[in-house]
Amino acid sequence: MATLLSAGKAASFQMGKGDSRNLVGPSTGAQDITLNYSVFQADEEFPQHFHEESADIFIVLEGGVSVRQGDAYTPITAGQFAYVPSPEVHGTVNTSGAEATLISFQAPPDQALYRGERDPSKTGTTPRPPANHRTAVRIDNLASGDSSKEEMTTSWAPASPNTGTPEMRLDYFELGQGGTLEEPAARDKEAVWFVWSGEVSIIAGGETLRASRHEGAFVPSGEAQTVRNDGKETARLIRCQAI
Repeated sequence: MATLLSAGKAASFQMGKGDSRNLVGPSTGAQDITLNYSVFQADEEFPQHFHEESADIFIVLEGGVSVRQGDAYTPITAGQFAYVPSPEVHGTVNTSGAEATLISFQAPPDQALYRGERDPSKTGTTPRPPANHRTAVRIDNLASGDSSKEEMTTSWAPASPNTGTPEMRLDYFELGQGGTLEEPAARDKEAVWFVWSGEVSIIAGGETLRASRHEGAFVPSGEAQTVRNDGKETARLIRCQAI
């Protein structure tokens, strides 16, 4: 059964400074994918860490941060994302001087993150990339990759196995007022919808969930999805599915 997600009601977890919340993950019954939501004030950091088996995609919704890998800082701003394959060492630092808001997807879930086992303040050590490291992190725009345009919908697929992201597929949609879009069911993998802006209804598994800015839906495997724009403005939607 599809589940409504709300950043304001999600459980917090500790990882450096900033307000980080887990909307989808093992504690909510997800097996294939996670969704985290983080707000960072100026200079706050999500410390460097790595995952032995998991890949990350994190997206800047508002403001900007720098992807940190040792002494290398790469800035990304609203509308951009970073794909981090395993086992790349990575963290984020808010170097923008203003508040920054991010979401991140991970597949498969790394439960150690939520147990605090990646937090250097608890482990006593901060991982760093090896000397002369050449990063495999990819930074790009949401409005990139394969695109299509229909009467009410413009969509992009900025990350997928076709673009070197074997763990997840990321889609970005701009859905006009009154428009609808449909996504088929994945037989054995879960999906997550996130509303960047606007007001929509997400219909899956016989449930109709009404979601607005910074809300969304977790959709179990085997459930097709229909999304309808109920608002007066174009809705911006992010969808991520485990592969």
